[in-house]
Amino acid sequence: MPLILIPVLLLIVPAIEIAIFIKVGQLIGAWKVVGLIFVSAILGAVLLRYKSISAIRRIDRDLKEGRTPDTGLFDGFLIVIGALLLIIPGFGSDVVGLLLMVPIIRRLIRNFVGARVTATTFGNYRRGQRQWRRQEDVVDLAPEDFERREPRQPPKPTIDHRD
Repeated sequence: MPLILIPVLLLIVPAIEIAIFIKVGQLIGAWKVVGLIFVSAILGAVLLRYKSISAIRRIDRDLKEGRTPDTGLFDGFLIVIGALLLIIPGFGSDVVGLLLMVPIIRRLIRNFVGARVTATTFGNYRRGQRQWRRQEDVVDLAPEDFERREPRQPPKPTIDHRD
């Protein structure tokens, strides 16, 4: 994406949103437009809370099953973007935000981006369990971080006759 496109979008998108506000305000009235703005912001906040929790659960389930959580992470990212677009005032951004809440649309975007991006993973995953989890009784140290010592013998009991 050329860098000149960013300032152009920063000027064009608000201008389009204002034009949509004016047209919708002429059709239904100014107070109804203000009400719709508040309703969409509340809807965005509610969707952000509940949809993001389901995305976090999906990520957790994938990790517990030993799969990479790429689908859950990408869906969670799109859900957050969609909810933020609903919170921001504007009917154009509301339409895009609502579209990002639809799972089929998110899958289409994921497939589109996935065809153009190469993701690499690292780690030692095995199906059904995570191998990188340490055992409780193992201490992982470098050789220079420790020295071997003989175990200490308990002191011999002595009898004190100075009574």
